[in-house]
Amino acid sequence: MADEWMTNEERFEAAIALDTVDRHPVFPILVTTAPRLYGITQAAAWQDHNVAREALIRCFEDFGYDYGSKPNYYYSMLPGKMCAAPVRNLIPGKHLAEDDLYQVDEKVLFTREDYDKIISLGWNGFWDEHYEKISRKTWEQFTQMQSISNKLYVDDMKICEERGMPIFLGVAVDSVLMAFSLSRTLSEFTRDLYEVPDKVEAAMQASCDDLISNAIQVCKNNGKKVAFIVLERGSGFFYRLPVFERFEWTFLQRYVDAFVSEDITPWLHLDTDWGMNLPYFKKLPKGKCICDLDSTTDIFRAKEILRGHMCISGDVPASLLAIGKPEEVAEYCRQLIDEVGDGGGFMLTTGCECPIDARPENLRAMVETGKTYQGKKSRRKVQKKAATEKKKAVDKVDLAGNIAQAVAKLRFGDVMKMVEHAAREGVDPLLILNDCRAGMDQVGELYSSGEYFLSELIMSANIFKKVVATLEPLLMEDQMDSALGSVVISTPKGDIHDIGKDIVATLFKVGGFSVFDLGVDVEPEAIADAVAETDSTIVAMSALITPTFLSMKRAVELLEERGLRDGRYVIIGGGPTTAAVRDYVGADAWSLDPKVGVNLCRDFLGG
Repeated sequence: MADEWMTNEERFEAAIALDTVDRHPVFPILVTTAPRLYGITQAAAWQDHNVAREALIRCFEDFGYDYGSKPNYYYSMLPGKMCAAPVRNLIPGKHLAEDDLYQVDEKVLFTREDYDKIISLGWNGFWDEHYEKISRKTWEQFTQMQSISNKLYVDDMKICEERGMPIFLGVAVDSVLMAFSLSRTLSEFTRDLYEVPDKVEAAMQASCDDLISNAIQVCKNNGKKVAFIVLERGSGFFYRLPVFERFEWTFLQRYVDAFVSEDITPWLHLDTDWGMNLPYFKKLPKGKCICDLDSTTDIFRAKEILRGHMCISGDVPASLLAIGKPEEVAEYCRQLIDEVGDGGGFMLTTGCECPIDARPENLRAMVETGKTYQGKKSRRKVQKKAATEKKKAVDKVDLAGNIAQAVAKLRFGDVMKMVEHAAREGVDPLLILNDCRAGMDQVGELYSSGEYFLSELIMSANIFKKVVATLEPLLMEDQMDSALGSVVISTPKGDIHDIGKDIVATLFKVGGFSVFDLGVDVEPEAIADAVAETDSTIVAMSALITPTFLSMKRAVELLEERGLRDGRYVIIGGGPTTAAVRDYVGADAWSLDPKVGVNLCRDFLGG
């Protein structure tokens, strides 16, 4: 055990301020894991906040980490008047199985035409008027629920702290971009940014101060001084820097300035890869914020950029806690302490929330390593991930056709006009489709080279879907069949996320495959059945949460049991997947780059 001379609260504050600490704070951001560890179903935890709170306290006492993030479960993430998009949660025991992880049912909550109302009314005024249209609840019922949740939060927090578990989180608030993206859905919001950017920006300007004041009020209600800012969809993973600067960074600076002025610490919760955005954070006030990473951003590179300026929190990966070994967890934690902890300003935490299926021995290895490992006396040379890889040269694609050029440049309106005109003129629909494929191929090359981002893939996928829908009546079924072969694609049981799967499915179609898209939350048996029925050679599975790993593994086992594994290529992808997950599942390949994944499948078919 390290020689400790600070209280948990003193250690937390010193780490943020970049001051000397007796040891780095260590704590998993843990909520849904606790009930599972003690044989309590997720449904039981949702139904009774006393049950959930007691599981969280018991977990804190058993594993001995420094802080609890929240004192109870989800009604809602942290209550407060419209601190986030009013998304619908799919709740275990109600919408999902008894012990499933809750999920967000992302739907369009307001239309493009509603931007004018938001510009006029602001965030709060708009939802005062609009909420009942998207919910079965009246506005009065919603505000009553929020009031009750606020009181429960404060009451439970006092119980936790009386039992020795300090709570650090005061409020969770979506960034303005995140709130709008969740309200419109990622695909629709991305189209809005391309097609009506001025209107989006004006609506965001009208909403920013409301979101800030709502969050500040929640902190005043419960007396806690940390604002957990949910940041994900403004990163360089999704959008190029000019989009980030205009629609995320401007508003994030306002958040930080407002919270710091109220003595509230901004906890910048950075899901996805923020590597290209991190230099901007040096413009935020020194020693006042936390850069919280989810294991996607290179945390070692983040230390190089933010050393001496901002505390870094992270980043033990969900996949490592769910399927790794204790010695692997301990080794990674030691590396974090040696390299990211060097010079102070570090908290050893989980990469995003601790996975629901974390193994108890792995959680214990993380906490005990964090509390006992002193670090090397001299900082060893860091074995860095490639921070700035050379951009791959863009392969030349024949863009002789006007339609191909318009697709490559994402000119949605022009593409549809030209496609419809060509169809009326009697042009062979297959020739039109091939022209679109050439444009999509160029989009894929630009994405792989780093010139295009996920947003451009989303836009191009929308274009291609519209083109196919327009041409489908003109195409004979045998003409639509692919010479390359067929692919069964799905998001397996336990996960309802579909954006990544849909993009990859579109790229498979563009690449000349016949695609059987089974959808989301698909049982392993249904995946194996579909492979048998279609005789597909490629099996592609996507995951955004760790419980889906088990479903993937079971799907591969069923293929083996039914004699369907040999001669087939299983590929996986999605945020928490890694090479280790590929091996655990029994897949042949893994990629986070949709274009690379499709090319791997083409290579397999080509021998």
